[in-house]
Amino acid sequence: MSHALSLKELHDLETTERVASCFSLIGTSVILFTFIYSPAFRKPVNRLIFYASWGNTLCNVATLVSQSGIRAGRDSHLCQFQGFLIQMFLPADALWNLAMAINVYMTLFRRYNAQQLKALEWRYHCMCYGGPFIIALVYIFIETPSKGKIYGPAMLWCWIDIEWVALRIALCYAPAWCCILISFCIYVLAGREIFVKRRQLRAFTKSTRPVPVRIENSFTSFKTTEIQVTSELATLHSPNVSNLCSMPDKENPNMSGKGYDQYSVTIGSAPMSPSSEAPPPNTPRAHSTIAQRNHRATMEANRAAFGYTKVALLFFVSLLVTWVPSSINRVSSLLHPSLVSLPFTYASGIVLPLMGFWNAVIYITTSWAAVRLLFNGKLNKNNGPVKRSSIGLSSWPSLGARKWTGAESDSVKGLAAGHRSRYDQV
Repeated sequence: MSHALSLKELHDLETTERVASCFSLIGTSVILFTFIYSPAFRKPVNRLIFYASWGNTLCNVATLVSQSGIRAGRDSHLCQFQGFLIQMFLPADALWNLAMAINVYMTLFRRYNAQQLKALEWRYHCMCYGGPFIIALVYIFIETPSKGKIYGPAMLWCWIDIEWVALRIALCYAPAWCCILISFCIYVLAGREIFVKRRQLRAFTKSTRPVPVRIENSFTSFKTTEIQVTSELATLHSPNVSNLCSMPDKENPNMSGKGYDQYSVTIGSAPMSPSSEAPPPNTPRAHSTIAQRNHRATMEANRAAFGYTKVALLFFVSLLVTWVPSSINRVSSLLHPSLVSLPFTYASGIVLPLMGFWNAVIYITTSWAAVRLLFNGKLNKNNGPVKRSSIGLSSWPSLGARKWTGAESDSVKGLAAGHRSRYDQV
């Protein structure tokens, strides 16, 4: 703890903020470019990350200004504008993460498809950008003789002044932590639901495993006979026949006068013995098809569960990494306004500008198959994956998943596993 930071510490802190902001801007640029470029990236979960990226970009514009706003003065337009951007888009990131969790809830428990999820997006915009915009705008016009303007120096950048530190907790960190807790509860419930269904599906697959069945001959009411054909050479002794054979062949004169070896044929029949019956046919093809479908459904459930767990874990870790150090720093400043914690101040200067970077990590993770196709030059700008055939019907290269034959809606794959579904182009 110290009462103030030295000029070198302030300079290092400013450099740290700007480097972290650059990483975040690179990540959001990747999100914006790929989402606009190809429909292969436009899965339901990526749509919300895309919307959140605009706020992350504008927030990083403010963090890039860093302490220049403080040096410009509390009443300067730069300081007030920087404070407005941070107040509006800093809590918006936590709200968009809550919107993503709500999408997971609606998909798993309300069976919403991508069209229905898309219908909720205007509400998400009102919640994530509308509410913070009103609060941030009102702060600009509030000023008292004793405390002055709300926006002012906040160590890292211009934001809510230390004189108004309670507002930082009440209207920024408290709502953010409410979003984190609600999202955590949704992810726990959704994870439990997915793994329960996976266990049920695996049990169903085991219980319906096909057993070899011997099918009796359905034609036992008919008499079965065995036909034997015996042939042997024979010599023609009849003169009539000899004369007949020696007659010239009109069609083939060269063959006239030549004798031929003759043969006799005897055809007989006898009942087929029981031991010589045809073997019973193999297991019906339907049983094999059912087994394959059940196995495929189990594998898809495993993939969906693993994919969901990975994405939910990334969301939760990003929220914790972003908000825990800065929350501790702000609570410390609330309890000890005149003291500065250098480690937590540096931590806040790193994690808060990296919100867009974390969203980019999640975005790339959920779209990794499409990213690989993009780098391999196999993505079409308008139609997603490039067609493999130039004639007739075309096929899309697999993005790493088959159609899930389980009970979940198609958008689960887009939300959980990040695979292409028929709703992805919405």
